Amino acid sequence: MERRQKKKIAILGSTGSIGRSAVEIISHSPDDFEITGLAAGNNIGELGLQLREFAGARFALRDQDAYSKLLAEDADLAGRSTGIGTEALIGLLSDPKPDLVINALVGVAGLVPTVRALEAGCDVALANKESLVTGGEIVDRLLEEGSASVIPVDSEHFSLSRCLKGHEDETVEIILTASGGPFFGRELSELGDVTVSQVLDHPTWIMGKKVTVDSAHLLNKGLEVIEAHWLFGFDYDSIGVVIHPQSRVHAVTRLRDGSLMAHLGPADMKLPIISALYHPGIVEFPWEQLSLEEISRLDFHTFEASRYPAFALAMEAARTGGSAPAVLNAADEAAVEAFLAGKIGFLDIIDWIEQALSAHTVGPAGTVEEVLEADRQAREYLMEKHGGPAA
Repeated sequence: MERRQKKKIAILGSTGSIGRSAVEIISHSPDDFEITGLAAGNNIGELGLQLREFAGARFALRDQDAYSKLLAEDADLAGRSTGIGTEALIGLLSDPKPDLVINALVGVAGLVPTVRALEAGCDVALANKESLVTGGEIVDRLLEEGSASVIPVDSEHFSLSRCLKGHEDETVEIILTASGGPFFGRELSELGDVTVSQVLDHPTWIMGKKVTVDSAHLLNKGLEVIEAHWLFGFDYDSIGVVIHPQSRVHAVTRLRDGSLMAHLGPADMKLPIISALYHPGIVEFPWEQLSLEEISRLDFHTFEASRYPAFALAMEAARTGGSAPAVLNAADEAAVEAFLAGKIGFLDIIDWIEQALSAHTVGPAGTVEEVLEADRQAREYLMEKHGGPAA
């Protein structure tokens, strides 16, 4: 019998929550996958464990100090390194070329690797929504021109892909669910003094700090609407949002006949990750199975956009198009960093985003250079206005 060839995998953001889950899945399936590349920010403890487990993998780091410390601890790793920074990430996309790149990087830093992976003909399992928020026009063009594909890993978009399969022509609306975050039911005026720990205490999901903060004021749902627009080709008037506190139904589609299709699953990112790894095949999910008998209730609440100004700003930027979404994202990244550092309050994040969008003259975003220039301008504006680093 001919031996099945292992699928080659590169994981960008291997020490974050998505990356660690992907590593765990691959560890359970050594006959199916080979990790060829690992990229991390500065968590050399976790990266070191991964490099010891996957002895054939090369690696890249974002942080110079972390890189120096890692090599000081294990000089033999130098021969497996592609270096530091974005170009080092790109170095993981060749020799050998991965069959699948899992992009679990945080923020606009994920854009260039997504673009370069698609240009190289690598499929991308995309957990970095910012690639589409800031560079949707670029990615869309590459998908039309090339043979590579983008496989959604965000739970909502994975669920939408399941609902849409075989029903694309009869679907008239797609609906994303939102848990409402830790402050569901509270007025915005009550949140001025909330602490970082309160914001990071998400009721249903365990996520990285950036996306958890974004989820607390619902900007994250706005970013996901933009992502859904580019992934599935629906205009913004045909993309809805509903509050669903239990996080069991991840997406819903409305068919032409008025019926609804919903995709239910556990609040566990391993499900979309394992599906991306085995795409286009389907494999049994060996972890938690969702039991209907254990679901006591499923609540759905009208999503009032007026209660969530961060979401409204995201939709304004989305409809404006061009460089506006890149500015939205840059301002949010800078503001969240400042909030986590204790420099600004929770509601100041919304103010920073609004200020950056108001000050920006919208331009094109058809190239990586144009996107990154808009990103730079937004961060520079906030740095000058508020002082201190905004990048």
